[in-house]
Amino acid sequence: MTAAQHILDQACSLARIAVLEADPAVYVERLAAELPGGATLVELEARDAALAAALGQIDAMIARAMRIRLDHALAHDTSIGAPTRSVFASTITGYAGRLSLLEQRARDVAVRGRAADPDLVAESVVEAARASLALRDALRAGVLALIRDGARAAIADADRRARDRNLDEPERRRWSAARRDLEAVAADPERVLAAPMAARLAALPDQLDEPEPGKELTFADLLELD
Repeated sequence: MTAAQHILDQACSLARIAVLEADPAVYVERLAAELPGGATLVELEARDAALAAALGQIDAMIARAMRIRLDHALAHDTSIGAPTRSVFASTITGYAGRLSLLEQRARDVAVRGRAADPDLVAESVVEAARASLALRDALRAGVLALIRDGARAAIADADRRARDRNLDEPERRRWSAARRDLEAVAADPERVLAAPMAARLAALPDQLDEPEPGKELTFADLLELD
């Protein structure tokens, strides 16, 4: 288990969740320290996979946090049973930006369960969801920043390799695809969730980036040609 994952796993009580809420940057810092380094395609793919996994791990933790919050908020309520609480918790990320829908569904369940105050029960569910999603946003913001910044930092090197005539053509084509993918990830960090990097590169149109026409050879270039 990594140190970053351990931080998420520790959020298994209201008190531990509050600790993470107070300083979500600690998780992001641990994650950043554990990311694979280097600039080969294999290393870029490993970093991409680690960051995509981190986003998934955050969502898993948020589902657990939501269930903990629900059990606490509804400790004296019997209208929303354990199975429904589990469903609300496991689907919490789907309610991001749609809390009114969750409120409606919680109220309907509370009414069917003959709650004394269905509106209060629904409000309690929404408050638990709001707090859980706020923590998710805070953690994801840091991870998405790592994804975006890492992609931006790698673009120039990928472009250089894609145009390097000293590399064989298949490798240059792979770097050309990598450069385009990195640009897309820098613009939309959540792209890493669409598919592994290798699959994203394979799906891109085949392209070979050539050096700019008329580029003058430098002294270093001439030495390499000797």
